[in-house]
Amino acid sequence: MERQSVPPIANSITKQSERRCLLSASSFQFTPFFSGRDSIIEAIKTNPAVIVMGETGSGKTTQIPQFLLEAGFANKEIGGIAVTQPRRVAAVNLAKRVAEETVTRLGGKVGYTVRFDDTSSSETVIKYLTDGMLLREILSDELLLRYKVIVLDEAHERTLRTDMLFGMIKNIQRVRKEKADEGQNIQELKIVIMSATLDAEKFSEFFNNAKILYVSGRLHPVDTFFTNEPQNDYLDAALVTIFQIHVNSPPGDMLIFLPGQEAIETLTHLVTEYATQLRAKYLKLLACPLFAALPPSQQQKVFDPAPAGTRKVILATNIAETSITIPGIKYVVDCGLAKLRGFNPKIGVESLLLHPISKSSAWQRTGRAGRERAGVCYRLYTEQTFRELEDDTVPEIRRCNLAAAVLSLKASGVQNVLDFEYMDRPSRPSLVRALEELYALGALDDRGELSELGRKMAEFPLDPPFAKVLIKSAEYGCSLEVIAIISLLSVDTIFFTPSDKREQAAEARRKFIHSDGDHLTLLNALKAYWEVKGDPEWCRENFINMRNVRIALEVREQLIRFCERLDIKPNVSCAQDTDLVLKCFLTGFFQNTALLQPDGTYKTVVNSQTIKIHPGSAMFGKRVEGILYNELVFTTKHYVRNVSAIQSAWLPESAPKYFSNKGL
Repeated sequence: MERQSVPPIANSITKQSERRCLLSASSFQFTPFFSGRDSIIEAIKTNPAVIVMGETGSGKTTQIPQFLLEAGFANKEIGGIAVTQPRRVAAVNLAKRVAEETVTRLGGKVGYTVRFDDTSSSETVIKYLTDGMLLREILSDELLLRYKVIVLDEAHERTLRTDMLFGMIKNIQRVRKEKADEGQNIQELKIVIMSATLDAEKFSEFFNNAKILYVSGRLHPVDTFFTNEPQNDYLDAALVTIFQIHVNSPPGDMLIFLPGQEAIETLTHLVTEYATQLRAKYLKLLACPLFAALPPSQQQKVFDPAPAGTRKVILATNIAETSITIPGIKYVVDCGLAKLRGFNPKIGVESLLLHPISKSSAWQRTGRAGRERAGVCYRLYTEQTFRELEDDTVPEIRRCNLAAAVLSLKASGVQNVLDFEYMDRPSRPSLVRALEELYALGALDDRGELSELGRKMAEFPLDPPFAKVLIKSAEYGCSLEVIAIISLLSVDTIFFTPSDKREQAAEARRKFIHSDGDHLTLLNALKAYWEVKGDPEWCRENFINMRNVRIALEVREQLIRFCERLDIKPNVSCAQDTDLVLKCFLTGFFQNTALLQPDGTYKTVVNSQTIKIHPGSAMFGKRVEGILYNELVFTTKHYVRNVSAIQSAWLPESAPKYFSNKGL
């Protein structure tokens, strides 16, 4: 292939004119981390809540819990330390790291709890857990009496569950203090909020003027550059910048931030292709993609040292912003975009669209370049564009479906969710829609209170529709199949499609396809996996992500235990009558249905939206009377995923009360 000339982006990039300023110097106390242990302990000792700001990688998440334990803040008698994380991978890895540092076995003094995986024990005093799991613990321990200190880490990410925890833990702290003041034998609760970048004053105000501390972390300077002109094609701009860095700059690995898997795969292919044209005097280039759906064996390449004479180029989504620290990074290229999920409560449609990142995300990305030595960040947008960015990403609680959150609040004893103390109050239409959805599912009764079914649904670590399907599987006699399918849907896809072997992967997948759609296709794949006893060679030949199947099987075991706790027999099978499986799924997803129109399109039953079946679905291109889907996402069109065929006559049976009101 003929080498193409590239426009000189580097010549159009200007150095940032001012350094980062988090807060005015008077608004927080500087406490250099390694020499500031006593200051940190004293602040937490003398304040009910403390805000700790420090760069990702500064060690705050691993060291502060150990400081607190050594200082006597926690033990088995007065309560332990809970450290929440937005992502399970971080909770698991941090627990392993701290267990090593304290020279204890994982599951002893240090453990973790994430969805479908729990290594904690009665001996555990420092527990790392996802924010969702701490919410679940509130269901059985309303005042979280097993903990003396709650550490809410990565608070700037403002996930839905973290935002719920803010209000709930603030209330728990108040109630525990009142009971302690009354003379009850209850320990007061300490709260520590930790983050790399956040509006510290806003958090301080919410937590009753909590003290703010700054932990120094990144010791190396990072020079930041902007483009002089806006870039029309961020992929092309990134490609050009990669090679200009490679040709003109000293050794050091690159980290390229891109918005999604498709962009990463495209640029990985281009970098690999252009790298073959480099002259022999230059280092070789190794392109390493990093996104959530990538198999772990390929993700590991990101962390492995580059071979001699080679520079790594890591192409990542925003998963590399906070959850993991990658060694060897000297150069960061930031396209300034991310894919954000949104939700329109009026029509019930989720969206997954490109959005500009926030200033806080931009700084997080920049900071990745200075972990081990001085670094450079190239922002593929103008300085004026940066100044116009929002300070922080819009909290998830203001842009997503709130049904699961409202169910958790109700199950935790919060009756009036409209007046709950939110740090950022979601819109009233979003809350009302969530209440309506839970009512339609039968989780709430006519008075808006939690029903017996709702209580059972709250027991499962699943979204409300899936929880109902699992409970109803006992009535339909297909709990074995339903548990398996839900387990497979709870992980990233078990079908792996390499960008350079799309046709072979599609051909391999055809042998599993069920004529009635994706749910039973997944079941066929799992049955085939069982038949060969998970043979690794078979998985490679059939493009099956073996690790994701194993995770799904671990989830399945956990769901079986939940079912047994609620007297649901988990091994009841419908055998060949697979219609029962689809009818059962309808009991939770009856609002996620569409009927075929005379012109060949599908319109949703609930609000007459015209939708399209995603090209990755087994139902793509098929015409059937009706379809059921688990997910409706707007990207460029309204696409539905996880789709199966249904009959319209099944709808009134799946939710008679709902469809009698709809006139069906």
